[in-house]
Amino acid sequence: MSVVSSSAADGFIRRPPKDFRFFLVYGPDEGLTHERSRTIARNALEGDPDPLRLVRLEGDAVALDPGVLADEAYAIPMFGGGRVIWIDAQGRDLLPALDPLFAKPPQDCTIIVKSPHLRKGAGLRDAFEKLANGASIECYEDETKALGPLIDAEIAAAGLEIATEARAALIGLLGADRQSTRNEIAKLILHGRGRKRVEVADVEAIVSDAAPSGLDRLIDLALTGELAAVEAHAERYFRDGGDANALMARLIAKLTLLHRLRLEMEQGRPFESACQSLFIRLSPASRRALADQASTRTAESIRMRLPAVRAASARVRVEPRLAESLATRALWALGSRPRGAKADRS
Repeated sequence: MSVVSSSAADGFIRRPPKDFRFFLVYGPDEGLTHERSRTIARNALEGDPDPLRLVRLEGDAVALDPGVLADEAYAIPMFGGGRVIWIDAQGRDLLPALDPLFAKPPQDCTIIVKSPHLRKGAGLRDAFEKLANGASIECYEDETKALGPLIDAEIAAAGLEIATEARAALIGLLGADRQSTRNEIAKLILHGRGRKRVEVADVEAIVSDAAPSGLDRLIDLALTGELAAVEAHAERYFRDGGDANALMARLIAKLTLLHRLRLEMEQGRPFESACQSLFIRLSPASRRALADQASTRTAESIRMRLPAVRAASARVRVEPRLAESLATRALWALGSRPRGAKADRS
């Protein structure tokens, strides 16, 4: 029996036990399940690009005609060599097709089942977890410790270096999906051609969501009490077609996040540790703003202000003619309150 956690998966699939014939690769990260399934297939085929040695099957087709899988698995290749059968699991039950192979494993044939997320106790997952010659491999969002080596390898392969601050910023923005992570790194490498080093400015210029939007900047100004700047940015936001309802929704979301963050910090966690526990991924500029806001407010003060902001949001929805002025007034009210720790606790 081999249950492989997401954090240990990359090392495992590079050197799986030689007698393993069955691999279930599952999880919510579609890009990562595909990448790991492809790596297992390549390793099993020892890099041979012969398309006749790799068979791709749709899961629902296999479930409707289980004999198709057995025919492929026990077939003797015309030109010799091992084979791989890759099944993309869908909605139908695959176990009736797989059970005969579990009982009598095919020779020189590796079976890979790529699946969306499976809960603990799911039949397919249970079956693979009980195999002596198989593995159940998790694929969840990349953790920070997995992202660092991935970034380093891709940057080095491109002949570039990356500044420490830029690397930290990039880690904070990636990880939701392996394919999108690789795409963002590729964009960054393309942007860095002709230079030797990737800097944090490159990350903020190229990586999606790295630079704070005008809406986020406006909210950050209100939360840090910069009232003159709030007025100017609010005027620009609405002049450019900004929506008051979107502004209020984002403001409530930001205050809710701050409240959760402060609760973590008031339990003794430092800012960075609290961010990690809440899986907060932000650009360097947004992270600095959040750190400033968290240092000048308490969980209780934020909790007390949320009802007024929610009430203002409700008025914005029901009074569209006054929406812009109501939203701006809410920002002013929030920003004009005392920011210091003593004021927040009073």
